[in-house]
Amino acid sequence: MRLNKNNMDISNLRDKILGVFYGVAIGDAMGMPTTFLSRSEIKNKFGFVNDFLTAPMEGSVHSRLVRGEYTDDTELTYMIADSIISKGFVDPEDVAKNLVKWADDNDILNTTLIGPSTRMAIKNLKSGVSYKITGKNGTTNGCAMKISSIGIFDLFSDNEKTVNDVINACLCTHNTAVAISGGAAIAFAVKSAASGNKSLSEIYDASLLGSDLGAKFMGEPEKSISSRIAGAYNIAKSTSSIDSFLDSLYDFLLKPDGALTEDAVPAAISIFLKSGGNFENAILMACNLGGDSDTIGGMVGAISGAYNGLARIPEKWVKTIDESARRDIRELGGKFLNAMQI
Repeated sequence: MRLNKNNMDISNLRDKILGVFYGVAIGDAMGMPTTFLSRSEIKNKFGFVNDFLTAPMEGSVHSRLVRGEYTDDTELTYMIADSIISKGFVDPEDVAKNLVKWADDNDILNTTLIGPSTRMAIKNLKSGVSYKITGKNGTTNGCAMKISSIGIFDLFSDNEKTVNDVINACLCTHNTAVAISGGAAIAFAVKSAASGNKSLSEIYDASLLGSDLGAKFMGEPEKSISSRIAGAYNIAKSTSSIDSFLDSLYDFLLKPDGALTEDAVPAAISIFLKSGGNFENAILMACNLGGDSDTIGGMVGAISGAYNGLARIPEKWVKTIDESARRDIRELGGKFLNAMQI
């Protein structure tokens, strides 16, 4: 049964919200140790990653993170959720204030944990630059990586509101057409998956629609990444084995050692579709791909978590996240549910 305001089951909605919040964390933490390794490096070093690992001690952006520990991808997803809980809507000014507070509380500018667009935005915000312009050069995948809470928050909203909420959530860091295109693609996929939609093709179509609308609302429809999403999906359809799929998808990436929106978002959607909706398979493919694997894993986890709900996520993985989490994720989910004002 598809969720809508007339037939909504609160316990089912809570399960979907927690599926998203745990899914992001699991995919992020599972992909954390392999981030920016190549496909061949992962195979040579690990064979096939099938569980949480500790990050390499040296030579990694996540050096010294422990097994099951998530990164900025999850932290910023929760940051946006906290802002929504506080304000009751997506307030770009409040998001910017929360971003700076998070950075200060965690001494983020003295770490390697954040991407270039977010780093520059934080520096400019701290210098007094308006949140309305600090994201004007942000084209990397930092919008898409933190946007999944918008997909679930706008579950019963129209497409226009969802795109505008994506824009407002990312305004201070990623106020560009390509970033919003990618963020809207993920938000629309999460929204479709959380609706109770069991048709993978409809979730795929939703991602294409979000991508096109995101770029259109930014006034640059030609910057839509929908063609890249379609190209990645074609790889999922044309390859038989998981190994050949991941090899081909890695070759598809334009800049595996970067953090491109037009790489991470298509890869995440392709992996989810290739998994057939199976949460465990989707996460394992994401963390074995290579490239920006924590971000790709987080986005895959968000879509698959929305699709499956917490009840169908492996309990052992949920327990690992709970043991390393910096907050009570179930409490966050409960507050978020209340903020939706159903």
